[in-house]
Amino acid sequence: MAAAKSRTATGRHFDDVKKLASRPTRIVSLCLAGELVEQIDDLERQLAQAQAPTSLGDASPKRTIAEAILALQDQMREAMVDFHLRALPAREWSVFFADRPERKENESAEDWEPRHFAWWSEMVSRTCVDPAMTAEQVGELVDLLHHRAWAQLSTHAYLLNMGEVDVPNSVAASELTRDSEQT
Repeated sequence: MAAAKSRTATGRHFDDVKKLASRPTRIVSLCLAGELVEQIDDLERQLAQAQAPTSLGDASPKRTIAEAILALQDQMREAMVDFHLRALPAREWSVFFADRPERKENESAEDWEPRHFAWWSEMVSRTCVDPAMTAEQVGELVDLLHHRAWAQLSTHAYLLNMGEVDVPNSVAASELTRDSEQT
């Protein structure tokens, strides 16, 4: 009788269902070499204004500038870091989420922001499994990033914990497999 109760309506045993369960993960890739953006922008302006060489024997200023841009782009690619995120277990997330700070009536931004930021830093710290970081280390990193990078990292961590896991519909994959079936 107990074995019959452990089956789901589809006839699966709980242990089989449990084996299918896993927390969602995501990789967020961020370029951390923000100082190179200005250099590339400057070279792009120079490239737009560069003149053709005056004689066939001269090196092309445009080519020289383009090579410098490509070298900086390579440096930026080398400064890409993949942040591997994993959602917290549901009960842990529920407790953590319930403890998020609420802004008090008439609370100044100066008083609110440190509490708000501390919660987000802790959330990213708990969600980011590689590189592993403490909340304090997350804060140190944020001080070196531009806002868009922080927004991407923190938003993806939040949505991973709050989001839904469902079978995604990949239009690109569907089109490719449909096209391959026709040939």
